[in-house]
Amino acid sequence: MALYLKAAEILEKAEMKQGAVKTLVYDSKFANIKQLFALICETQKFSSVLEEIIESAKLLKHTKIRIHLAKVLVYDLLMGQGLKCGGSWKTLMMKHRSRLQAALARMKVKQKVSSNEGLLPASAQQQLAGNKLPRYVRVNTLKTTVEDTVDYLKREGFSYLGQASRLDDLTLKEKHFVMDQHLPELLVFSPKTDFHDHFLYKAGHIILQDKASCLPAYLLNPPPGCHVIDACAAPGNKSSHLAAIMKNKGKLFAYDLDAKRLATMSTLLLRAGVTCQQLANQDFLKVDPYSPQFKDVEYILLDPSCSGSGMVCLRGDVSSADQEKDQARLASLASFQLRCLNHGLKFPGVKRLVYSTCSIHRQENEEVVTACLQQNPGFRLVPLMAQWPERGLEPLTKCLRASTAKTRTHGFFVALLEKYSEAVEKKQEPAVQISEPEVTPLSPSTCQKRPAASEEESDASETEDKPNPAAEQADCGSETSFKKRKAASSSSFPGTNLRMSPVPKVRLAGGLEICRLLNGMWQVSGSHGAVDHAKAVEAMQAYVDAGLTTFDMADIYGPAEEIFGQFNSQCKSSGKDIPALQSLTKYVPRPGPMDRKVVVKALQRSMTRMQVDRLDCVQFHWWDYRDKRYLDALGHLSDLQQEGLIRELALTNFDTQRLEEITNRGIRISSNQVQYSLIDQRPVAKMEQFCLANNIQLLTYGTLAGGLLSERYLGKAEPNSRAELYTASLSKYKNMIDSWGGWSLFQDLLVALETAARRHDCSVASVATRYVLDRPAVGGVIVGCRLGVAGAGHHISDSLRSCSPDLKLTGEDLAAIEAVTQRSRDLTELIGDCGDEYRS
Repeated sequence: MALYLKAAEILEKAEMKQGAVKTLVYDSKFANIKQLFALICETQKFSSVLEEIIESAKLLKHTKIRIHLAKVLVYDLLMGQGLKCGGSWKTLMMKHRSRLQAALARMKVKQKVSSNEGLLPASAQQQLAGNKLPRYVRVNTLKTTVEDTVDYLKREGFSYLGQASRLDDLTLKEKHFVMDQHLPELLVFSPKTDFHDHFLYKAGHIILQDKASCLPAYLLNPPPGCHVIDACAAPGNKSSHLAAIMKNKGKLFAYDLDAKRLATMSTLLLRAGVTCQQLANQDFLKVDPYSPQFKDVEYILLDPSCSGSGMVCLRGDVSSADQEKDQARLASLASFQLRCLNHGLKFPGVKRLVYSTCSIHRQENEEVVTACLQQNPGFRLVPLMAQWPERGLEPLTKCLRASTAKTRTHGFFVALLEKYSEAVEKKQEPAVQISEPEVTPLSPSTCQKRPAASEEESDASETEDKPNPAAEQADCGSETSFKKRKAASSSSFPGTNLRMSPVPKVRLAGGLEICRLLNGMWQVSGSHGAVDHAKAVEAMQAYVDAGLTTFDMADIYGPAEEIFGQFNSQCKSSGKDIPALQSLTKYVPRPGPMDRKVVVKALQRSMTRMQVDRLDCVQFHWWDYRDKRYLDALGHLSDLQQEGLIRELALTNFDTQRLEEITNRGIRISSNQVQYSLIDQRPVAKMEQFCLANNIQLLTYGTLAGGLLSERYLGKAEPNSRAELYTASLSKYKNMIDSWGGWSLFQDLLVALETAARRHDCSVASVATRYVLDRPAVGGVIVGCRLGVAGAGHHISDSLRSCSPDLKLTGEDLAAIEAVTQRSRDLTELIGDCGDEYRS
């Protein structure tokens, strides 16, 4: 019933002139904007018909419901898809359905028509064709190319008919599409083609934008590297178009007075891969043109608030009683638009300004521009697109108009003003007709998947950073470098063919498949020694070549996200058949307000660093449970997931109590990253059972105790000095061993592991990893990468061995191992549940 109540509320506000329908719909924050907007538009179109039906059936008298609610209910009952509500409302409407249907039938007989559309007023019937406008799709050249998009759609069964040459070419059958005749980055489809659930739309590769709305940015045509202002920017399609034309180079200042619309715009720009923007919730009229930050602004796009009379679904007959009010409103709007236009021309460096509206009224269009030119003699109009079929009204024929009849678009107006001092230095030529499509993006057909986000710590490094020749020989049971192992035959591990055994995968709740052995990038954070960035990027290839394609990082792991981004970019530009990557990053905010803007900004930063257009997985960490604002952050993250910016939403170091609290709020959690090893088995107490019951995977770190669970430390004296515990991981997990049972008991564990390792011809690290991988709720184990430091890649073969189907721990192995672990202290009693070690 929420749909009908909200639609009725917006209908009433629109009739009272409290705002344009589109603005009111967006501001409503309704879950399904598309559904709400369609219902309102259709109800408005049939408004007079519905009123007559309601009056004839005496519905208001019998039901006591208000007229606006009655309209939307009757529309869906008689003309729409059927009522989408249940309970008493549906019972009430079904009780009166026969009387309503009879009233509709009488109207058709009286007017001698057979269709619902035949009942519409003459003006509405003329606009009906406009309701069947083509579906326009702008290719987002920040992420892909027109050619790749066309190829992708052809593989999906669409038929590409080439570039249109006349208006009739835009009359298309289902599954047919063309390139627009005027805008080369615009594809045109049949009216009912729906892309809202399509991968290309959700990934930001295409923007659903009417052709007329594409004209302002296209005609302004700001060059890469320049400074641009989008004066009234929300909801953001024109801003994303400007950024694409600018190739994300330069600076795009975007202003809007409506905070809610600006938040929606921020999400859109994030999805579109825009990085050059600077958004501000500010009235453009209050922006100081002479501020030093605007000294380089040369281009301005001004699309101010207007009557919206060009929007097909908002048109309708205006009663004589309303005409006076509408004229007063148009006069007020025109005054505001002229102030905005004059203000825009005050910026000292401005060369060109595009003024546009989605209005059909002369008062908001030609009259505003004429008044502006009279008050700003230093500017002149630029003639636009000589081949465009509809011109501005006399004498402003250098401007463009658009309409359903002549251009197959919504009604629109565009004028391009140029500073006269700039214009006289060269021949005054039409604005650029065609801008070549960008070829810098990720193609829809590329094998490279976009990574995601993951948080907190992946300390699980089985080998350490400090070069140690003696240790090299005993490092995790391997005596050769990775390069030698790669060249060697599969006999390195008797009975196992590592090359022929693909790395096993696990599917998370949202459908993302990740390797069960993940490459942890915690070690590049700086606490494991200096890292050579170039070598780190180079070292990642060895992991991918081995089939280990899932990388775990965080926004607090120093340069981890940037290093992944450089590697990701190299993969995409190499032209080679690179396996798809999966990237998990972590969002670890500082304590403070968790409004949507804060969350979006953090994700945008990660996406920019990682050079991705969608986050595969965001793992959220929170430092203090007493501060309940983590629920606010997770609410925003869940919304962003629904909007397609995040594929998987996950947690890091959350305990079972908080995990249950979050899932009870309806937030879908894919995984929880926790410490889990033979030393630390706290997840067994409560976490495992809850995760199994709720389809949540555990991703574990610390599984190799920072490298302590290896042959290197078997039979060795207890390390205590800083020289011996030379990394953050070694120090951390040595403290954990002390709490667990001490060095002597740890030696007993290493003996049991080494015995099993000899039995299976593998390393201690492989046995320790396999033990955790076999736990029922564990989806994957994160093993630290030695990227950019000595020994990079040495442990890859051990990782492959640990997840090989040939490595199966026997009952004898498990009995020997658990005979030791049962003698240890209970870390749950000492520390608490998972993640409690990070919280006081």
